[in-house]
Amino acid sequence: MLIDINSYIGHWPFRPLRGNTLEDLLQRMDEFGVDKSIVANINGIFYKDAQGANEELDKMVKSKTIFQDRFIPFATINPVLPWWEESLNTCHQNGMKGIRIYPIYHEYDILDPRCIELVKAARDLKMPVSIPLRMIDLRQRSWLDVNSVLDLNHIASLVKQVPDAQYMVLDMRVGSGRATTAESLDILKTADILFDTVRASGVPTTGYNGESLKGMMDTYGPEKIAFGTETPFTDYCTPFIRVAVFNEANAGVKEKIYSGNVRRMLRL
Repeated sequence: MLIDINSYIGHWPFRPLRGNTLEDLLQRMDEFGVDKSIVANINGIFYKDAQGANEELDKMVKSKTIFQDRFIPFATINPVLPWWEESLNTCHQNGMKGIRIYPIYHEYDILDPRCIELVKAARDLKMPVSIPLRMIDLRQRSWLDVNSVLDLNHIASLVKQVPDAQYMVLDMRVGSGRATTAESLDILKTADILFDTVRASGVPTTGYNGESLKGMMDTYGPEKIAFGTETPFTDYCTPFIRVAVFNEANAGVKEKIYSGNVRRMLRL
């Protein structure tokens, strides 16, 4: 089984995206042998009220039985909004399995007390908290887009506040793909956390490198890695090449990365 933990539908204000509907995504999944995809709605990053995007996603997923079978919807929740708790509960009742948060785009510190309360509420509902370190390469950003990213030290600081929540870290890469303090590294190693493979090169280098799948496995163990594509921001082929060229992983390790780890976290 193959599950993608990092995909989107919706629109990006700063450039057109191709294949950004459930129909398009399903077609690519069938072509590449992906059984299920965790999906969020990009629109939730930019709508004044992210709940409108969650309602769009819920309606789309429930419009066809095959969508319900193949897609795992994650809600976009903005803890700055006074009604975030109502939005979270509605999304949970509607069957959404987790949440995505965007501290930089929604302009709050990751240690803002409202964010901490949101993560605790998601924990109590057994909804993993998915956090993209970035949405696009800042070197390609529009002058209207944000000009900062999160790093693993930020993630570790949040995990330290709510250590018993479940986390998914999306868009691992060089630079912010590195925990730069011993404390951060220790926190992340003991957390119930998954790192995606979007920027993970299959090149079997030694030592920790944000783009080295071997480095990620050596640092965090195969139980903390899960396959991700970041579609439609990236082409759908490259993530498979990155993982496929890593030949040192045995069948059991590959099964964990491809689906086992996320199935455990989502109780699938």
